[in-house]
Amino acid sequence: MKWSRNLKLSTRALSGSWTRTALSVSGVAVGIASVVMLIGAGAGAERALLEALDDLGHNLLVVRAPNTENSALRGTSRAGTTLTVADWEASAREVPGVLRTAPVAERPLLARVGGRTVSVRVHGTTAEFAQIRNFQLAAGRFIDGDDLLNTRRVAVVGALVVEELYHGEIPLGELVLLSGIPFRIIGVTKKKGVVDGANEDELVIIPLPTALRRLLSVESLNRIWVQTVSEDATAATRSEIATLIRRRHAIPTDRPDDFGIQDQTAMVRSRQQAGGSLSRLVTGLSALAFGLGGVGLLAVSLLSVRERYSEIGLRLAVGALPRDILLQFLTEAVLTSALGGAVGLAAGAGGIIIGTFLTSWPMVLSWQAVVYPLLISVAIAVVFGAYPALRAARLDPILALNSK
Repeated sequence: MKWSRNLKLSTRALSGSWTRTALSVSGVAVGIASVVMLIGAGAGAERALLEALDDLGHNLLVVRAPNTENSALRGTSRAGTTLTVADWEASAREVPGVLRTAPVAERPLLARVGGRTVSVRVHGTTAEFAQIRNFQLAAGRFIDGDDLLNTRRVAVVGALVVEELYHGEIPLGELVLLSGIPFRIIGVTKKKGVVDGANEDELVIIPLPTALRRLLSVESLNRIWVQTVSEDATAATRSEIATLIRRRHAIPTDRPDDFGIQDQTAMVRSRQQAGGSLSRLVTGLSALAFGLGGVGLLAVSLLSVRERYSEIGLRLAVGALPRDILLQFLTEAVLTSALGGAVGLAAGAGGIIIGTFLTSWPMVLSWQAVVYPLLISVAIAVVFGAYPALRAARLDPILALNSK
């Protein structure tokens, strides 16, 4: 039998029983739509993790001063004072695995312009902070060596600060009051949003000496950001920094550290491994959807064969070969599954768009979300359509003609 005639017969048979065809198509479509949305959710989560890694920076360690309990107010804490500028300088100078470092003296303060006030996080730091933390400028410049050397009262502000205090207008050259002290704005950072639990758009970045001597009146650091030469060197660099600071702080071997070191990249990688668990869950649920769609197609195909015994017997009696019957019913299964796959793909894509709009969960219509479901629909046709087709091809013509 020619393929064109086989296709015509299969199309006529499917269009002649819309109810049965619709049931088959809907069963496959539901399974495919589920697979599309699950793959989209998994791809969205993976992309979000990669973006978080890019926003945070690469190959990062952060040395933190421990929080200590405030004796006046139980349950409250303040940053410790164990980290010093000398610790930062020694880490940058003596540890070979360090690519660049940036000290941070931090405090939440109120920023005021005219009658408008907003709560901000002031970071006193150095020029390397922008490179380490991957900050991009929307306007102006970042703090530089001259600003640090001359203890200038200059500031780089985040996008949220600009929106709250200046109604979105770029305020280069304008003054902002931090604890009543005027700072001239020299730069505005691009939006970053929440990174590692903190809103990066509410930062006000000033030179470290200015923060220590003129604004915060402290001598200690809250943290030291360290970027290593490579991800492979991170673990060794962490150990060397810990050894260095313990020696500088004269900590006995039987005493714990008076600081903490976190591998920020490893934290994000662990989240990616959690995303791998999500991917395995997606695979399992996709297999379930595949089974549900296939079982539906199998049941309806078997019903179709049973209802068409007379037709099959007549065709076999007038000279049709068993392979012709096999190809016809297999073609019907492929057409049904392909139509269900197309409908399911469209429904899944719509679900991704609507789900992304209505929820905060990132969903992405990736190429995997398109190709894999289509391959699954073909697999459903071949796996679950083969048995009904074989059963139809093996019917005895006389018994088929005499069946009711």
